[in-house]
Amino acid sequence: MFKRNPAGKQLSLTDPYLHYPQYVREALLSSWAEPFSTTIFPAIDEARFAPLYSENYSRPNAPVNILVGLLILKELNGWTDEETIAALYFDYRVQYALCISDFDKERICLNTLGNFRSRLYRYTQEHGRDLLAEEVAGITNALIEVTGMDTSLVRQDSMMISANAKKMGRLELIYTVNANMVKVFLEQAPELLPECCGHYGQEKDKADQVYRLKKEEVEAKTKQLLTESLELYRKTPEELKQTEAYRLLERLLTEQTDDDHSPKANQEIPAKSLQNPAEPEATYRKKGNKPSTGYVLNLAEARDNSKGLSMIIHYELEPNVVSDAELGLNTLEKLKPGQTLVSDGAFYLQELAEKAEEMEIELSFSALNGRPAPEDKLGTDRFVINPETELITTCPGGAAPVSAERDRDKGLYKAKFAKEDCAACPLQENCIIKEQVRVNTITITDKKLTADIYRTRHGTPEHQALADFRAGVEGVPSVLRRVYRVDELPVRGLGRARIWDGFKIMAYNFRSYYSYLKRNGAGTLSLSCFSHLLNRFFRFNLAKVCYQE
Repeated sequence: MFKRNPAGKQLSLTDPYLHYPQYVREALLSSWAEPFSTTIFPAIDEARFAPLYSENYSRPNAPVNILVGLLILKELNGWTDEETIAALYFDYRVQYALCISDFDKERICLNTLGNFRSRLYRYTQEHGRDLLAEEVAGITNALIEVTGMDTSLVRQDSMMISANAKKMGRLELIYTVNANMVKVFLEQAPELLPECCGHYGQEKDKADQVYRLKKEEVEAKTKQLLTESLELYRKTPEELKQTEAYRLLERLLTEQTDDDHSPKANQEIPAKSLQNPAEPEATYRKKGNKPSTGYVLNLAEARDNSKGLSMIIHYELEPNVVSDAELGLNTLEKLKPGQTLVSDGAFYLQELAEKAEEMEIELSFSALNGRPAPEDKLGTDRFVINPETELITTCPGGAAPVSAERDRDKGLYKAKFAKEDCAACPLQENCIIKEQVRVNTITITDKKLTADIYRTRHGTPEHQALADFRAGVEGVPSVLRRVYRVDELPVRGLGRARIWDGFKIMAYNFRSYYSYLKRNGAGTLSLSCFSHLLNRFFRFNLAKVCYQE
């Protein structure tokens, strides 16, 4: 049963805070515990997580705001689950940050953390709604509001995240999928196990089938194992087809064999194919010259240069075969009119540019992929197009066309120009108009026009300033790897990884906020201590007593 937990609590007369000397209080209030308790903890929306719990009358849940706050502190300090529970019990800063005044009523065990993450995972799988991502966005917005941060400039970058699973070769992959299915047969229907698959239960069979092979034996062994895969697939009874092992076997055959069930050539196997049955959502991608098996994490960071403050306002974890351009489209959905999004060339997409224009969001790219126009030729953006009629009205030399048309279905701008106008034009040698017998013509595609518009901007001081601004986001992946260890997640699967990464992103944002407070001397120690006493002591029915004293 869901039960709310108050964000602020009355201090008991035995609370350690009231009995600490002044310098201990000042040390406490200058630590991360004070801004966490006054900014992060009250911003946690417990009601958002109510669907995780039963609506029937039953034992109430552990306080959700304490669980969420504790898991953020876990990532902030780099603790394990065991160290987190120990800190909760023995570190007063943690109790203070989570507004725990009566610790006997707020006891949380190790399994409570795992159960809460499991609830988040199951809810997301069943309903397609990521409650934690919503909460991270809500808390981040609270930090932005408290600081008055300017979020008009946003920069984004993506990073590869390694899956928490062994990298398998093709033979080992096929063997492992088959062995998992054989195990299901032996447990539930041993009498139906194909005779050719009996060797999977033998000791050291994997070494004989996969590792102790000569190079010339690999092709034949691949065919043998895939033949056994097909036999297992055909002999699987209906009651076993709902198992994960069978689904992966079916997927393996689809990805690894042709229609006639012969093995595909290595280069024909898609990058999104199964890489390891223990991590079925992980995919393969080579970015630059570096191969990666796992996921891609896209980050959109707002930066207020005047305050020296940054916040990750959007993050997204997907299989690494999802392109940067597709991730950029998703980022755009999270922005507001008037904001500027700065990316590298891999994020460029005509659809992205068109959508940004509709949403009144400015885009800038540090570079563009693809082949640019020759330097001695004019860009298509030099032709003047009427925004209302969508017709070419003037060429770069100032001549009006004889006729013009717009084909929206094919995404084309077409125009015809008099030959005598072109002959007298000083830009004739650099023009991209094609000469015809009667008239000269120009055909411009939407894609080419959009690309040329952005390429023209590259030479401007404004673009260079934005390109320099975007470079700063490239340090974020390094921080997430070194400080928050995003490549060392102790879980497998995309859904679970998203939960762990969500808490890491929130910890990153809080650290940025805390660093901002320290740089700006927000709340000197004596003032902070005095403010705390007013808010935490006087307002809780003790004001009269304290005043008289």
